Amino acid sequence: MTFKIFNIQWDQLVEAIRSENIIRQLSNTDPVGIFSDPHYLIPAAIIGLALFFLKFRKTLVFLLGCLVFWYACVHQLPKNGELKLHDIASFGTTCVLVLGTWIYFFFIRED
Repeated sequence: MTFKIFNIQWDQLVEAIRSENIIRQLSNTDPVGIFSDPHYLIPAAIIGLALFFLKFRKTLVFLLGCLVFWYACVHQLPKNGELKLHDIASFGTTCVLVLGTWIYFFFIRED
């Protein structure tokens, strides 16, 4: 059974995502290494400044929060079965701070 929305073959798209293992590739990517490369840093800075000056601050906060979550998942979650208390505490603190910032910007702050 194929169902189509906007003439996209979703079953082939889902199969391509499964076969490429996108999640594993993203988890193997180093966020600090990406943003130390000028080919990624300069466009990211331009987009960030454009979002800030055009007053799309909620979008900017959401994107930065997603980047912080990604960094925390890559660098602070246990690796190789080693469970260290300070890594879990720093991961939990990072998550609480990002969620608190999102709650403030999306629900409390008035624009």
